[in-house]
This record gives sequence, C-alpha cells and structure tokens, in this order.
Amino acid sequence: MRGKKLEARLEIRLDPQQLQNLKDEAAAKGTSVADLVREAISQRYAVSREEKLKAVQQMANINAPVADWNQMKKEIESGYLKE
Repeated sequence: MRGKKLEARLEIRLDPQQLQNLKDEAAAKGTSVADLVREAISQRYAVSREEKLKAVQQMANINAPVADWNQMKKEIESGYLKE
C-alpha cells in the first residue's frame, strides 16, 4: 500500500481474539494490522482467474489487424518518441 494516498477511514469492532490474531500475524509478518486488513480487502475484491481468462478470450476474438513484430515495434517506438 506504500505510495497510495489513504483518505477513507473505516471503524470496525472485533472480538478480543480476532484482534489478537491480527496483531500476532502482523508482528510475524513485520507489518501493521491496517495493512493486513487492506490486503484482505484487496484479495476479496481481486479479479478472479476466470474473469481474466474471459477478458483475454474477448481480446483474442477482436481480430484486429496486426503487422509482424518488427513493424509493430517500430510503430510503438515512433509513437512513444512523438509524445
């Protein structure tokens, strides 16, 4: 989470054992309880493997015209250098 500006705040209530488990894991990993909670939220809402595969299949079905790699590389570099 380093580098991201954290602005939203969330308050949750835990039973003492839940909090102790989080503190123990955070200490073992050398991180904070807050980082563990953010990590759990990110994992919960991460894109699934199936969703990624579906997106790749949709992209493969676009059937866009492409040149050989050397030509495409020249076009990419040319476009990048113009910016």
